[in-house]
Amino acid sequence: MPGSGFSVLFVCTGNICRSAMAERLLTARLPPSAGGAGEGVVVRSAGTRAVVGRSISSQTRPRVRAFGGDPDGFVASQLTEATIAGSDLVLALTQEHATRVTALDPGAFSRTFTLLEFARAIEGFAGDGDPGDPHRWRALTDRAVDARRHGLLPPRRDDDIDDPYGRPDEAFDTMARRLVPAIDILAGMRESA
Repeated sequence: MPGSGFSVLFVCTGNICRSAMAERLLTARLPPSAGGAGEGVVVRSAGTRAVVGRSISSQTRPRVRAFGGDPDGFVASQLTEATIAGSDLVLALTQEHATRVTALDPGAFSRTFTLLEFARAIEGFAGDGDPGDPHRWRALTDRAVDARRHGLLPPRRDDDIDDPYGRPDEAFDTMARRLVPAIDILAGMRESA
């Protein structure tokens, strides 16, 4: 991972609903990088079966805006080994996505979590430090890795955030209700989901 910055990658299926929303909301909650290129926190997303080149879904766009993000200019991209290798932390929206990440890059296991799993691991600690500081993100990732290593982060069936694509607006509201509190924990805006 080049430079002194930190890269967060969100992963879902099509990269136009869940991971796209997570990317845009976390980006909006981080301060602009004060350093040069590669020195701040970079947030990206990708899909295991991405609708490459598409913008954020029409049902996701208003929810991104409602929670303070900017959906404009987003372009879906496919998850690749190179994308994973260039990421310091991979946050999958379901366990299936996390499994897909580690199938593509087995070396990424220690830094790959579901979003809700990672938020649980850092509860009570995420408010410490500047959310735009790469050192804070490294410390939080180390904390999650240690929690997993010591059996303090068992997988839970409710760690998955269901795909709302092709479903009624209520499914998108449910997605937002589950995703937004976790993003706020990552940004140090709240202590628990």
